[in-house]
Amino acid sequence: MRLTLPLLSLLLTASAASAQTITNVTVTPNPLHACQEATLHIMGTAPPGMSFTFVQNNITTNSITLVIQAEGPGSGSSSFNNPMGPYGPFDAGTYSMSVSLQYNGTITSTWTGSLTVLPAIVHDLGEMNTINICPNAPPFQLISQLGGTPDPGGSWTNPQLQNVPNGTFIPGTSPEGVYLYYFPVPPPCQPDYQYLTVLYMPNNSAGTNTTVSLCTAAGAPPVDLFTQLGGTPLAGGTWTGPGGNTTGIFTPGTSTPGAYVYHVGGIAPCPDPTATVTVTGAPASNPGVGGSAEFCYDETAANLNNYVTGESTAGVWFSPQGYGIDTYGVPINLTLYGPGNYAYVVTAAPCPADTSFVLVTLVGPPCTIGVTEATAETEAMQVLPNPAKDLVTVVLGQSRMGGSQYLEVSGTDGKLLMREPLTTTGGTVRKTLDISKLAPGAYVLKYTGGQGIVTGRLLVE
Repeated sequence: MRLTLPLLSLLLTASAASAQTITNVTVTPNPLHACQEATLHIMGTAPPGMSFTFVQNNITTNSITLVIQAEGPGSGSSSFNNPMGPYGPFDAGTYSMSVSLQYNGTITSTWTGSLTVLPAIVHDLGEMNTINICPNAPPFQLISQLGGTPDPGGSWTNPQLQNVPNGTFIPGTSPEGVYLYYFPVPPPCQPDYQYLTVLYMPNNSAGTNTTVSLCTAAGAPPVDLFTQLGGTPLAGGTWTGPGGNTTGIFTPGTSTPGAYVYHVGGIAPCPDPTATVTVTGAPASNPGVGGSAEFCYDETAANLNNYVTGESTAGVWFSPQGYGIDTYGVPINLTLYGPGNYAYVVTAAPCPADTSFVLVTLVGPPCTIGVTEATAETEAMQVLPNPAKDLVTVVLGQSRMGGSQYLEVSGTDGKLLMREPLTTTGGTVRKTLDISKLAPGAYVLKYTGGQGIVTGRLLVE
């Protein structure tokens, strides 16, 4: 039963003529019960800009005496409402109260009244219970499993005496054992507890839900989603994905990001467990498209990124000898590393690294060209289709007649894998390459002929 009695019986004895006056005192909560703390709200008038400090409090078994100090210059009168406390908890009973306002060392106003403290609230904590649940049951409120009719609004601790947020039990995550239900009270009051024992029934495990970021670029290595599950999943289950049933292998360039659900058989009466791997797609590493450049033999500050188009700024340059040199846009001392293929390597995890190349030629001595870029006579190089699986066709526009001309396919590490000669008549050239023996991944396609080089990227599925 809840009691709602008046909290304060107030008697005002201060002089209303004073400019520094206490006009009222209220207490929260209202009504106030034993084993609750009280906050006093002191209201009155004082000159504007006053600051208040609490200089005295004397609380006995039947009285409460408080003094607050008002300080600062000013004239006139404005309202104030200052909280004090919390105080208590108090035993049940009636207390005489005296609250005084001291201004510049002089008591200018005293409010008196009484405070009635009701007996402590006795909460209904329900009846002790023991339940058996499946590890993959839906979450539930612990209070719903107590016997009787427990009062809502209390707190829960788990078997490790840690707070249970919102009193919610999450099967498969929350530990089994004894859970305690209580209503917090300040010392020296002691709370009463009720006990709920939660035990897990045996069942297989599909693991726990996870979210992973996987590369979606064609040619990146496939990922077995079973290895991405949390917990200790039982092997041999089945998968469903955004497109229906699946093998549980995420193949970049083919598989769709989304929710992939792993299913295993359950142990009756528990239902079949499931766990979800949520795949978010990550873009491919982007080293751009390289080219070629001529520099003087004594060049000490070459910006090779001027000869790469569309690249990420997160890459690292490697010398023809395979040494890491520096990061994006940093001038490179070519006299230290000489001519050759300079590799620009970009790694955007979780995708594998990808590489573009700039073929550097050094001229001289003597050298008068400054810094130039050797351009190919071709207007364009098209790669169809791209990505490709078995055959790919390379279309070159307006190539120069005569001279050695050929197509090369290299790995992103610069290793030459294929080389096909070309015979041209100065017009458009089409060349079909058999790439069926190449492993899935990213490759560099390079045309050499006429007066320069054209490079592009080839993706093999």
